Amino acid sequence: MNLFTYRLLTALAFPLIAYSGWKRCRKHQKQQLHDSSLPDIDDCFKSRFGFNHNKYRKGGVWIHAVSVGETRSIFPLLSAIHQQNPNLALTVTNGSTQGALQALQFSPVEIQHQMLPYDYPFAVNRFLQQIQPKLVVMVETEIWPNLYQACVNKNIPIVLINARLKASSFKAYQKWGGRLIKNALNQTEFIGAQFPVDAEHFKALGAEKSKVKVLGNVKFDLEIKDNLTEQARAWKQRDQLKNRPIWVAASTHAHPEISDSSASEEQLIIDAHSELLNTQPNALLILVPRHADRFNEVAELVQLSGLKWQQRSKNGDINSDTQIYLADTVGELMLWFAVSDAAFIGGSLVPFGGHNILEPAALHKPVLSGPHYSNLKALFEPFIEQNAIAIVQDSKALANTLNELFVEFEMAENLANKAFDCFSKQTGAIDRTMQLLEPYLK
Repeated sequence: MNLFTYRLLTALAFPLIAYSGWKRCRKHQKQQLHDSSLPDIDDCFKSRFGFNHNKYRKGGVWIHAVSVGETRSIFPLLSAIHQQNPNLALTVTNGSTQGALQALQFSPVEIQHQMLPYDYPFAVNRFLQQIQPKLVVMVETEIWPNLYQACVNKNIPIVLINARLKASSFKAYQKWGGRLIKNALNQTEFIGAQFPVDAEHFKALGAEKSKVKVLGNVKFDLEIKDNLTEQARAWKQRDQLKNRPIWVAASTHAHPEISDSSASEEQLIIDAHSELLNTQPNALLILVPRHADRFNEVAELVQLSGLKWQQRSKNGDINSDTQIYLADTVGELMLWFAVSDAAFIGGSLVPFGGHNILEPAALHKPVLSGPHYSNLKALFEPFIEQNAIAIVQDSKALANTLNELFVEFEMAENLANKAFDCFSKQTGAIDRTMQLLEPYLK
């Protein structure tokens, strides 16, 4: 595929793309009606086409992170850039409203924000004219040919950091990308790959070898609040949870192929907890769905389980007989990891492809996952090789493994230590990335 063909196809898809964007922004507005704490996303729909009423500071850095995980991963980078260049304007864009909420609510430094303009020349050029950045930073697998070309035309350096290509994306780019993707990759100043396998994928797609650097995963360089441990201890004391075995199931998903909620990962988690209660009748599950727009759906599922439960958004206190705590709020995941005795990472009991396992590992917690982690295979491999993670095949195996961890304290401590050691050996990506970015920030 070449740039002309790409532009023709995206022009034909314009009505569908516009409707999808409007629908997502409309969904956010409806969510605000039920949760007034959610911030506005300025010009959510219009900004997708480069229209925004905000007056931006110019001459700074534009950083794009598509969704929730990617947005959380750039927080240490935002802090590092701000610390070295406190007067530099930082503009963050997102491709999803959930990512936007993360940026608007939890960014560690002041940012300018809008949704990512769709990859049409008129939209991209209008936004570039508004902010006139000295550097554009794309995160993970954000390869937008018109945006990259516009940066080259305007002599704006663009880099791709924390870059990765899961197997399915790599095959799709190989089949359909051709010269289009090769040209886009070589329009970057450099490509900071997460792992050697990612670097090889980018080279196989045509990226010049000299541009591709293995810098590690910036998600390893977590910023953990100083008072997190004290906050977790206070939360457990308030609800008298000190002597109860607690596990968290984080970033859980609907089944990607079956619409019935009874096939969802949350149902499998509830099944596992029901099984666990036979041997650990005092156990508490903290259930944290990945996407806020599924909170109500998951609440109905928990209600149907017949187990006793409370809801974070309803300010429900955990009673001595509470068996499931639905953490249906945004931005508190590290707290739930901190209060837990074991952490299961979702998107892995259903064929979604897994999620970030680093946060519980950094907090010295035993980490569990299902068998579907193909999206993050390179991240999981060192943990698996060092027996630093427990991979369970189904809900029954999950219940059995949790029971062992709650009974065999030495086993739990050993798994937590290995997870922490594996995490610790792979930090430093932010420093390596900053060294490469520094010439463009001066």
